Amino acid sequence: MSDTCKYKTVLPVCILLGIMSISCVLSMRLKSPTVDEFAHLPAGYYYWKTGDFSLYGKNPPLIRLLCALPLLSMDISIDTNTSEAGAGDWRPWVFGTHFMRKNAAAYSRIFFVGRIPVVILALILGIYVFRWARGLYGLRGGLLSLLLYSFSPNILAHSRLATTDMGCTCFMFIAVYYYWRSIRNNGRWAWIGAGICLGLALLSKFTALLLLPIFLLLLPLSSRSKSKFWKPLKVGTLRLLEIIVVAVFILNLGYGFQESFKTLRSIPHESQFFSKLNRFPFNAVPLPIPAAYLSGFDRQKLDSERGVFLNYLRGRLSTTGWWYYFIYAFVVKTPIPLHIGIIICILYAFGKRDRERDRLFLLIPVLVIIVVFSFLNNINVGLRYILPVFPFLFVWLGRLAQLRLRQVLPRWATGVLLVAYVTSSVSIFPDYLAYFNVLAGGPDRGCHHLLDSNLDWGQDLKRLKGYMEKNKIKEVGLAYFGHVDPAIYGIPYHLIGQHAESGYVAVSANYLYGLPYVITYTTPPMSIRPGIYTWLRSFRPKANIGHTIYIYELVTL
Repeated sequence: MSDTCKYKTVLPVCILLGIMSISCVLSMRLKSPTVDEFAHLPAGYYYWKTGDFSLYGKNPPLIRLLCALPLLSMDISIDTNTSEAGAGDWRPWVFGTHFMRKNAAAYSRIFFVGRIPVVILALILGIYVFRWARGLYGLRGGLLSLLLYSFSPNILAHSRLATTDMGCTCFMFIAVYYYWRSIRNNGRWAWIGAGICLGLALLSKFTALLLLPIFLLLLPLSSRSKSKFWKPLKVGTLRLLEIIVVAVFILNLGYGFQESFKTLRSIPHESQFFSKLNRFPFNAVPLPIPAAYLSGFDRQKLDSERGVFLNYLRGRLSTTGWWYYFIYAFVVKTPIPLHIGIIICILYAFGKRDRERDRLFLLIPVLVIIVVFSFLNNINVGLRYILPVFPFLFVWLGRLAQLRLRQVLPRWATGVLLVAYVTSSVSIFPDYLAYFNVLAGGPDRGCHHLLDSNLDWGQDLKRLKGYMEKNKIKEVGLAYFGHVDPAIYGIPYHLIGQHAESGYVAVSANYLYGLPYVITYTTPPMSIRPGIYTWLRSFRPKANIGHTIYIYELVTL
């Protein structure tokens, strides 16, 4: 490649990823720790200090370890003797509360630093989105896919949070990319890359286990023709076994080779899924998988089977959720230009037959993830659960750069769609979590569609403090959905109840629209029943902080 070509490639990629990184860094400075971050980051620091992964065993440890790695150079205080074993599933949040109290002065800085590794993972993922799309559709296709990725409100929302969603998305995508490369080019290094990234994905989140059926479904694509099917399939099967062996090694490495080769029946379990597995004869076979990983997966399956929290959709609450929840969330939480691009790609999906194998590598992961979470899962609390589908879709949409769009849309209309897509991202800054498209009524109407991590994840406590200072509010009646003590940011407050009171009142959107939860920053913790704050909806809010915290000025007679 000539220097001119390299310049034309590197410069726009750097510009797009530079804009993305700036958006992440600037926005995360304004956001308080979300519900999951509150527990994830302290748990990761605890891992480094103790080597004990049981604190947040319901999820694999890799992303928490990466996020907490920069904290090792900071003066942070924790009590490693505080086990809080009696707290059950709330143990990580109880420990997070102790962590918050001990490090109150540096709390904001700790979470700013702890979010940076996720930003780096997001940038790495962006590079691979560009590489794959460029390999399929040329430079213009690569840049189009990267633009869609870099300005995606949903990607930006989770690219600056110390949670597992973006890390899992990153490693799942790269694992499939190298699997595609290995089948397309039959390169051994690509097979090894696929194995390493599969292992890293498994260490990030249990969602990555879906890579195993995805790889199996993609395996027949190792045969390039019907006349030569069985031999390439045999070679592909052997290579897939190599990938799994490498991934299992990485998985054990991540857990420090602790308690591997235990039998399934020797590991305590509660989920129906593991109970059914235990009926088979292989339950007595030693498995080369860490026992902590299997136990964590069992607890996750138990949550997905019984529904750990109430789910919310368009004013309704449910313990079992809705099969169409994630499809609905995708429709209302992605920009309209993206939907138009998907429709155009579907209409022209079979325009070039020689690319069908490549497109299956992009579409099969999307279908598997959506089908599994729609029909085999009772947890409907956020679009983030299917976040891994987005980079595959963005690469697939890179094909639009090859279409003769003048036959589909006028050139000016194409430009308008791209500008509208970018504008949808820029206009929501820094409130990416609260993004809803115009057909859904925008972020201010988001609470009428979805709640929880789709909108209000406890991220706007800092901005509430700014609003109070600007408007010289001395104290506020507060019902905040989150775990950070408002006093950490110097917010004078008192908890509000289920009856009207005078003065300024601030309530999180989740509580306002009936979602129950537990307030842990009080002593003792307080359970919030469904609908306890809906009486406030009869009043007109004075302001809306970040589309998540409603401010009222009430006067009682």
